[in-house]
Amino acid sequence: MRFPKELSGGELSEDASRQRARMKIVLLNLSGDARRARDALVERYPKSEIEEISRAQIEKGGMIERLRPLRALRPEIFAVGTERLAWQRGQSAFLFLGGLAGARRIVILDGHGGWREEERGRALLRAPVRMAREAAESARAITQAAKQLRLLEVAIQGGEYRTAKTSTSTTEPLQIVYLRSSPGPGTQAGGAASHINGFIDAALKLGARLSLVSNDEIAGLDRRNVTHKIIWPKPMGTTRAAFDIYNNLLFTERAIAEIERQQPDFIYQRYGRFSWAGVAASLRTGRPLFLEYNGSEVWVGRYWDRVGMLGLLERYERLNLKAAARIFVVSEVERRNLLRVGVDDEKIVVNPNGVDVDRFRPHIGGESIRNDLGVGRDQILAGFVGTFGPWHGVIELAQVIALLPKTARVRFLLVGSGALRQEVERILREGGPDDRVILTGAVEHELVPRLLDACDILLSPHVPLADGSEFFGSPTKLFEYMAMGKGIIASRLGQIGEVLVNEETALLIEPGNAGELSDAILRLSRSRELRERLGTAARRAVVERHTWKHNAQRVLDSYFSWVKANAGSVERFQ
Repeated sequence: MRFPKELSGGELSEDASRQRARMKIVLLNLSGDARRARDALVERYPKSEIEEISRAQIEKGGMIERLRPLRALRPEIFAVGTERLAWQRGQSAFLFLGGLAGARRIVILDGHGGWREEERGRALLRAPVRMAREAAESARAITQAAKQLRLLEVAIQGGEYRTAKTSTSTTEPLQIVYLRSSPGPGTQAGGAASHINGFIDAALKLGARLSLVSNDEIAGLDRRNVTHKIIWPKPMGTTRAAFDIYNNLLFTERAIAEIERQQPDFIYQRYGRFSWAGVAASLRTGRPLFLEYNGSEVWVGRYWDRVGMLGLLERYERLNLKAAARIFVVSEVERRNLLRVGVDDEKIVVNPNGVDVDRFRPHIGGESIRNDLGVGRDQILAGFVGTFGPWHGVIELAQVIALLPKTARVRFLLVGSGALRQEVERILREGGPDDRVILTGAVEHELVPRLLDACDILLSPHVPLADGSEFFGSPTKLFEYMAMGKGIIASRLGQIGEVLVNEETALLIEPGNAGELSDAILRLSRSRELRERLGTAARRAVVERHTWKHNAQRVLDSYFSWVKANAGSVERFQ
């Protein structure tokens, strides 16, 4: 991976090159793949010593407490790794922190070639001014957003969203603009990317025309049949909420212009935190808003991903739910959640996630992956693919792996990354030296089916939500696992326990029960016949009921039924 020269420019002298080879680098990896960040630093500074510091070590207390562990490491270079530079708020603060810690140079880099570098003197001199300017911009954005939010609330309360326009043509394909304004990079492979790609590909195959407007690249997107406009965010905002609010204003303005130009039949938006782009575009253009609602961002902000300004976020969320012509939820649990907050039942459509059964299928290169990984023919490979996040059960899985007898002929392939990656590594490390576990980190989206095909057993050990709420998810990996025709072990939790049938399409375990998970792994590892029987039945079930084509068809059918039900209030356009 190549990166541009430093902002200071110029060729390095031979003496400078030798000096850099002896530099100590302290790496703080905030998001993305830490290995990529390390590789990029090694390429730039050969033979340098790299030591990592965790977020937890510098996120406690005030500035002095944050500085203490970093200064103790005596960095010559302080490097901050992130998924996307454009998405990393607080860059000026990190430059300032590195300068105060004594680093001679501070680097912020991402996994896509982005590189920002400043010398200590420049950072200390300029960062305070930049932080003050950022604080002023954040305050201005919040004030502006509050005013616009009130105007939108009044318009929705007055019923302006009920009068919509739709095409008079019955022969032309449906025109859809898909808005993705989620508050995070879209470049990582995972459930969100799978959902976006799955719906888009299926809608196109069903005859629709689709344009994607997003705030980042989307992992795995096939651009041959879909136009894609990216409205890049700016790394502006003193807090996470301020970053989202600032960039919602930016995204909304440019998305509306794109929708006015395209004049689609309807707007389909993946609901995101502090976003009203679809609402504003619907009011401006008269096109109905169809909202894909994967869960409450207020709930996420309260229990998982603390973001602040929850009262304001709740108003954004109510605005979206009120303005949408139809709301698509992934599970019956989420439908009940919306009914409890007063959403009309007729607006809600339960639309579970799905899978592309042509991409995810048996015998698509798993053997070569096993050879590359050094997995023997007599070894059983159990795989987990997903985000190392709170509800995926990856901590519980790591604990089980560490306790499994070393005599078991099972190896483990853990694919993905996330906030709990370091904790997983710590648990495995404390279990003693163990070559049974292969951690790939984040991988290219196209590689996932082959990695799953390399496995004999696929694991979905989800755990209950920490606050006791009903499990509302519809994990995309559940359907991808089923399509691979492998033996599945999964938690009996929410929709997972409804889609899978114990002893027929999977082995279901009690969520968080380490003993049951361990026993199920050992049982499947000892019986090829059981693995094949469960896998065959699982693939048959997913092909019949849970493809992305089923998912997209429900959206298109909902549009036509909405047009029919609102014939008296829909204005036709040529």
